Amino acid sequence: MATPVNASARALALRRGFVSGLAAVGVLALAALPARLAVAARSWGSVATKFERVAVGVLIDLSAVVLVLGPVVLLLTFAMPLVARRRVGPRWQGSGALVAAFPAGFSLWVLTVVAQEVKGERGAFPTMFDLAEGGGNASFVEGTLGFLRYERVWLPALVSLALLAALVAWRWRRAGGELVPWRPWALGVMGGLGAGSGLALSATLGLGAVSNRFTAAALGDPMTGLVESTVDLLRHQGPATPRQLVLDAELAPSLAPTGAARLGWPSRHEAGRPCWPHPYARPLDVAKEPATKDPRGRALLEALERASAALFRDDDRAVAVFLLSLEGFRADDVHALNPQAPREIAPFVTGLYERARAGGKGVLAPSKLYQAGVRTAQGLGALTCGLGTLPYNLSFIRDLHPFPMRCAPDVLADAGFQGSFFYGSDLTFDGMDVFLREHRFGTALGQDDFPKDAPKGTWDGITDFAVFEAAVARVAKGLEGGAPQLSLVMSLSHHSPFTAPEDLPPEVSARVDAALKATPNRADADDRLRLVTFSYTDAAVERLFARLEAGHLVDRSIVVLAADHSTGHAYVWGAQGTETDAQKAQIPLALVIPDALRARAKDRGALDAALADAQRLLDEAPMSQNDVPALLLALLSGHPGVKALPPEARWHSLGGQVTSPYFEPGGAADSYVLGINGVSELYALNRAGERTGSYEDSVFLKTRADRYRVTPRLIPVTATLIDVMQHPVRCP
Repeated sequence: MATPVNASARALALRRGFVSGLAAVGVLALAALPARLAVAARSWGSVATKFERVAVGVLIDLSAVVLVLGPVVLLLTFAMPLVARRRVGPRWQGSGALVAAFPAGFSLWVLTVVAQEVKGERGAFPTMFDLAEGGGNASFVEGTLGFLRYERVWLPALVSLALLAALVAWRWRRAGGELVPWRPWALGVMGGLGAGSGLALSATLGLGAVSNRFTAAALGDPMTGLVESTVDLLRHQGPATPRQLVLDAELAPSLAPTGAARLGWPSRHEAGRPCWPHPYARPLDVAKEPATKDPRGRALLEALERASAALFRDDDRAVAVFLLSLEGFRADDVHALNPQAPREIAPFVTGLYERARAGGKGVLAPSKLYQAGVRTAQGLGALTCGLGTLPYNLSFIRDLHPFPMRCAPDVLADAGFQGSFFYGSDLTFDGMDVFLREHRFGTALGQDDFPKDAPKGTWDGITDFAVFEAAVARVAKGLEGGAPQLSLVMSLSHHSPFTAPEDLPPEVSARVDAALKATPNRADADDRLRLVTFSYTDAAVERLFARLEAGHLVDRSIVVLAADHSTGHAYVWGAQGTETDAQKAQIPLALVIPDALRARAKDRGALDAALADAQRLLDEAPMSQNDVPALLLALLSGHPGVKALPPEARWHSLGGQVTSPYFEPGGAADSYVLGINGVSELYALNRAGERTGSYEDSVFLKTRADRYRVTPRLIPVTATLIDVMQHPVRCP
């Protein structure tokens, strides 16, 4: 009689373990659910379409991690009976695997949410290379985890938590009864986990084979990159820096000239006389370079040089140049560049564009400027060095140090300009502190340099109002000493997770709310938070100009303002949703010579005529953000300090596109400019501003093999970067 009882007990143990293991897979699926619900809530389509995307998306996420997390759940499930068998009993056998899945499920929830938010903001899912690089930076961690407080994140999490509570309650009620044999129970748990994992994997593969709309390519795959990059790190016994990954790439040196042309560099040359210690150096004097492929580029630089010659007097040294980099300040929300956006969102910047179009106002503002890269570090590289479009979402500032460059700030430092930098967060973020030191910024103020009671905003960083005001005050002191000033100012307040600044004027919130009520849009509560901080940054720019007026600096100041990049956040204006190249990649730029400075110009008539020519050329066709530093140096070419530079200092290593005679975008024959847009796609536009060819995904490196297949048009640039780092030109 004992045998049937034992057989029955074994069957019960197997069944109980199997159901418990299967329920653990259900926990992991529920953990992946909130991120997919958040994406679906902001996407187009019917309820049925969204349900389909959520269900298949959860399967894709589960398939990517279940073979990794499954063994972890098994280990935790079996560990408890081994260390405390007398304290656990039937309830652990019924629900232990489910409970053991909680830590893995929580990690999966955080990773999927963060990955989807990073994808929405920067266009590419993160990898372990990125998390390992940024994880030691407090601002990076705070900003990344700050996504979790978005309504679109925690509301789906509550839905998933309710379903999870129901699953736990069901298992807990059925987990009573007698203790069953542990060994067959353990086999059952393994079988349940294996069956659930196999079901997820086979369903994902099967659905992908049925239709392309069920594939990871169509629905996104936030976890595979993390898993593959983690395996790659473990396989190579530790993390590799992006610089090492580039230097170790096995690419033919013969690709380097093609890569140089993609950057707007000449072919490699050795040191000349005088020696220029960079293999891809360019002369500072525009007339000493070949003509640009489109004559417009040379004509634009010459117009700015004429404007500079008419602006500066021979004794006019003490001038201040403010270079403002505005976080995520995309063209899609500026009425002057997108008529569907209400003027009230960015009234001051829109006003600058209106002055540029009217002419005779001392403002240059191109209507078709396109970004270089999707990250702030890439925007900084473009605005200062013309080098923002690199492979694998790299930034030479953040990823390739030490990397020899002579940028616009270096040229101006040799011309006597005192460099200063102002930022509301951690100066070490993305390696900016190292970049600033190497490129001669003698003063750098970050979050720790402001008073403890300074107003705070996103990332708990100092607000744009306070940062801009500090920049004006510090520059005013510098001008008192008679030296020209270069002030690089980076805004932060319009960065996700969007947090209302403590010094937000009520009228800014009011004008955004009024605009949303009066204008067709598809904005939700989270979009409103973004638009409020966007409008706040516009108000900060207006306030900076007011401070220049109040401090009697306006007759000695030139202001250049530009966005660092566009974003992939929802494009909300208009009744119907769209996603155009302009929305994903266009950014504002304005070069402002205030009326008070124009009034004392060396030749105001010639100045206004040259500026009119420059504005016409700017609006004629697209421009690249990589062209901005060349425009700045041309505008300052008539400054006494720049004119007095000796021959050995009259060079730079700026990249460029329209303004560079060496630029070759590759791809279609009519390609004119290229860059990486706000959703991390490499794009190319023709002279009419129309896209040529297909997008190429510009994703973060997942494995070392990606160096040879990701963003093919930019792979030759990797060979050029290797050449610069391995074979710098040495001067005697």
